[in-house]
Amino acid sequence: MRTTIRHAVRSLCITFALASAAAGAVDVAGSKDPPYLKRYEGSEIVSYQALPYEAYKVWLPDPKNPTGAWVTESVEGQITRAFYKVPAGHTVLEIFRNYEQSIKDAGFTLKADNGSFWDQNFADAFYHQSWQIHGDYAWTNLALNGVQKMAYLSASGAKDGKSVTVAVYISNYKEGKDVKYGDKPFHFNPDNVLVVADVVVSKAVANKMVLLKAADMAEALKTKGSVDIYGIYFDTDNSMIKPESKPTLDEVATLLKGDGALKLEVSGHTDNTGGKGHNLKLSEDRAQAVVKALTASYGIEGKRLVARGYGDTKPVAPNSNDDGRAKNRRVELRKI
Repeated sequence: MRTTIRHAVRSLCITFALASAAAGAVDVAGSKDPPYLKRYEGSEIVSYQALPYEAYKVWLPDPKNPTGAWVTESVEGQITRAFYKVPAGHTVLEIFRNYEQSIKDAGFTLKADNGSFWDQNFADAFYHQSWQIHGDYAWTNLALNGVQKMAYLSASGAKDGKSVTVAVYISNYKEGKDVKYGDKPFHFNPDNVLVVADVVVSKAVANKMVLLKAADMAEALKTKGSVDIYGIYFDTDNSMIKPESKPTLDEVATLLKGDGALKLEVSGHTDNTGGKGHNLKLSEDRAQAVVKALTASYGIEGKRLVARGYGDTKPVAPNSNDDGRAKNRRVELRKI
């Protein structure tokens, strides 16, 4: 049975010691920190691999059984894995809290956030996945029965126009242990925390939709009564409209100015990342932001527009992959 520490330790004072390089650490030849992810200060990379394109399974709590087993979600892309040995004198929870905060600060949205647990099924599955990804790499040398405490978190976000998935596994051993990678052995004491950090950079998911013209919007509203808009952009977990949204906003304004009788519901929609209440508010805020932009910047009468948020309740594609989630994150115009 795993024991979950959510955020009961809010008053814990954490010294954030994550850095982009490790002072004094000796990394394995040819290795470097995975993209968009820092390391804990003083950590050294003892094993490393980068794959140009491969499938990867990220672990998530089962939404249908939140107190039970975990489930996996498949993503594809360039995979980078770094295996770190943390200097002595630190705990699993301490390292976990540092990674947790650093990943949030980098703009990622946490998907699995488990600060201290032991679950044999998870451990077996995690290492089996490691073996699948890394082929002849001797990850199985990390004897499971020697692990004392383990923690795991996963997160996702958009970086440089691409979808990025981050997964970090943190643990330590009950007793001192020698682990060999290639020809070089490494000794882990119980206070030497080990960190496995995986970053998957997927194909571009933004700015690939053809600009929808006002005439096309008008035709869709005439035939279907609604049209999905993908050219209005927001940062992750944010309702501020990004500057690159202007071409699409121009077309929506042209549509409204061309038909003075047209009234629209501007609907905000999200994927299923995050809680229901959070998604609902985020979608409402984004819809309101679009209405405000149309009235303030284009002179559209406010009485012609109604903002409404639906959160993740009306998906148009499965939320099981990046492309599906990208389609669900949209603004919809509906004729009223």
